[in-house]
Amino acid sequence: MALLVCILIAGSLVSTAHADDNQGGFVIRTAYTELLSGVYYLNADVDLGMSQDALNALENGVPLTVAWQIEVIQHRSFMWNKTVATLTERFQISFHPLTRRFIIKNLNSGEQQSFGSYRDAMANLGQVNDLPVIDASLLEAHTRYTIRMRAVLDITDFPGPLKLIASWFNGWDLTSDWYAWVLAS
Repeated sequence: MALLVCILIAGSLVSTAHADDNQGGFVIRTAYTELLSGVYYLNADVDLGMSQDALNALENGVPLTVAWQIEVIQHRSFMWNKTVATLTERFQISFHPLTRRFIIKNLNSGEQQSFGSYRDAMANLGQVNDLPVIDASLLEAHTRYTIRMRAVLDITDFPGPLKLIASWFNGWDLTSDWYAWVLAS
């Protein structure tokens, strides 16, 4: 069965590899942090435009993983900047044809939600609300820090043949630019 899904997806990849509207794209529209009770919390609005190849895979039973990659960087005057914290929050979106529902599962916490439409699922996934990033006590006083975030379609969990195919076609390379801002205290 998995081989059949890979063959179907490979066929759609080959037939649409050069279509401009197939590419999709991830864009972080806004992102900021708030310091509440000694912890920095992240809020962001992310546009998750999946490519047609990714949508075809999802509709054919291949779960997709989207990750938020977050880094806290300490600025230093006479040395290289230092990454003091990294966080990866991973979500899996899957489609269940029997119920016609899209399921988003937080792979870090196990929490999951069900949506009646793809649009609703992606709109919810693109809203990052009050994600704890770092405890303020771990940061040095009077030091400048930058926080940055990007969204990535993670293909590392794909089955072997699909991972190979996905790594060759642009429709699977969905990664936003880094969105960075100064961490305000």
